[in-house]
Amino acid sequence: MSPLKVGVLLFSLMTLETSTPRPKFLVTTPTLLRYFSEKGIDVNSVSCGFGFTLFNGSHHKLKRAIYGCGINSDGQLGHQTDHLHGPISEGVQVDLVPEPRVLQIPQTSTMSPRLMSCGRAHSLVVYQDVELNRPILFSLGNNTFGQCAREIIEGEVFTSESAQVTKVAVPDDLTSIRQVECGQDHSLVLTDDGRVFSAGLGTDGQTGLGVTKCVDRLTQVRGCIEGFRIRHISSRGDTVLALTECGRLFAWGNNEYGQIWPVTDEVQVLEPVELPIYEYVGANISAFPEGFTIGKIKRVAAAGSICGVLDEHGHVLVWGFGCLGLGPQVLQTPAPALIPPALFTPALPSSDNRLVDLVPGLHHFIVQSKNGLLWSWGAPRGGLACLGLGRVSNKGVDKAVKNAQTYPVPLSLPAEAVSVACGVDHTVVLAKSFA
Repeated sequence: MSPLKVGVLLFSLMTLETSTPRPKFLVTTPTLLRYFSEKGIDVNSVSCGFGFTLFNGSHHKLKRAIYGCGINSDGQLGHQTDHLHGPISEGVQVDLVPEPRVLQIPQTSTMSPRLMSCGRAHSLVVYQDVELNRPILFSLGNNTFGQCAREIIEGEVFTSESAQVTKVAVPDDLTSIRQVECGQDHSLVLTDDGRVFSAGLGTDGQTGLGVTKCVDRLTQVRGCIEGFRIRHISSRGDTVLALTECGRLFAWGNNEYGQIWPVTDEVQVLEPVELPIYEYVGANISAFPEGFTIGKIKRVAAAGSICGVLDEHGHVLVWGFGCLGLGPQVLQTPAPALIPPALFTPALPSSDNRLVDLVPGLHHFIVQSKNGLLWSWGAPRGGLACLGLGRVSNKGVDKAVKNAQTYPVPLSLPAEAVSVACGVDHTVVLAKSFA
């Protein structure tokens, strides 16, 4: 893959282009974000938050840096001099960065950005110090609940003008980082050796620490995941899914809609619980298509009130409440249900073009096939723009599903998708030219 052929496409409730006289509030089809190609910046990865986006990019002069754009109400993009502040013509009060700008993070020549994640109003960024051979974690934005993993200061006001970047004090034994994941108001750090650390809001148990109070220091999540090597975590809202190296599934946090289905008498699950998905499928095989066999789970996706998994064959199973992808008649399922594989044609299970990634937004999902095809579904609160289907709502349908795409629909992309990031009302795709 030639880096010169890689581009960034986005579709969203709101995007900003400084070449136009005023902000463009809707982009309903995948649209090339020209800033990076025009500036000669190669984008390596993307993360989407609640109205803002981070890009890990490299330039022959700046080398590698983190770029950000979008809402900066709480300083989640750090201090930026080029920003819009105040009311705009539509009467909306904004505090935002209109096009990608470098995040002003203190770094040395031996540091290079590796990982990042965006929450509701905070961000996490991981740099690798090649001289010290260890990661350095920075946090930005709102810390009301300790989600930036620094001391909670009562009455602290968070604005773009008072933005600060914090070098997070990590535990001594946290010497490597595989993934960072920001939920709405909590943060998760996954180490290379499979341990999970958390901080932030805990009212729904989303920190997994056995308490509902806020925690402002990264603390290891223990309980029944101890002894397992966690390889992937997901949390867009207040529910957390964790996948082990051997394919076992654990969860904690919000359970109001049956996201943690083995627990039926608690709406907040304060510590990790195993979800015995293989046993469930085996015991209820009659509820699945004839010949169905679940493979090893490869990806997990925790949205606001819906959870999903993707297995090695390319099957997608979902559960919870909302726009599940099972059609307009199924808005809740108390245990995993299979999205009909035919909906993802030609990316059929076990084929060379099978599904390989499942990405959650807060209220929508995107799946990606091995050769870069995409499908989307969901019921985003602001309309269907972030699904990339060319429309904001469905016409001539019941009001209940007007702003819902209840089953997966293929996206028409002018390029081959490499990776996808979903926010609350926008989606960004890193793509390359067709071979």
